[in-house]
Amino acid sequence: MFEVFTGDDTGDEWALAAAIFIAQTRRRTALGPTFAELFTHLLPECNGLPSPFPPEMEFIERRRAVAAFRGHVTIDWRRRGLISFDQGVTRSLRVGRVFRERSRHRQVARLAGTLHLGKTMSDAMATNGEVSETRTEATRSAQATDR
Repeated sequence: MFEVFTGDDTGDEWALAAAIFIAQTRRRTALGPTFAELFTHLLPECNGLPSPFPPEMEFIERRRAVAAFRGHVTIDWRRRGLISFDQGVTRSLRVGRVFRERSRHRQVARLAGTLHLGKTMSDAMATNGEVSETRTEATRSAQATDR
């Protein structure tokens, strides 16, 4: 599971999914999710655990294994710049610098698309207005000549 979460082929996708969940949680609650909440969201079918543990494994060993797995994965995602957190601080998960940059670029692109669409529509409306004004002037000229 560690290879899936941190591999070259799939690591960015998982890190992005984690960052999106973190951003949504922070927007909703003003606090970051816990590591357990994050991994439960990412791995709902196995309750946030990387794999089943042997029954003979003691509780404390299981806790250490889970904490180590989550810690190593999130460190990799932090190195990618998609998430960030403070060591030893509960609910400190937050989006990283790279995620914020991508988000800003997406918003700028969306605004540019909206502005471009708005400009195109206003240009078309202005052109229609000019055509209508020309028709009105031509109609007035024709009416004046008829009189």
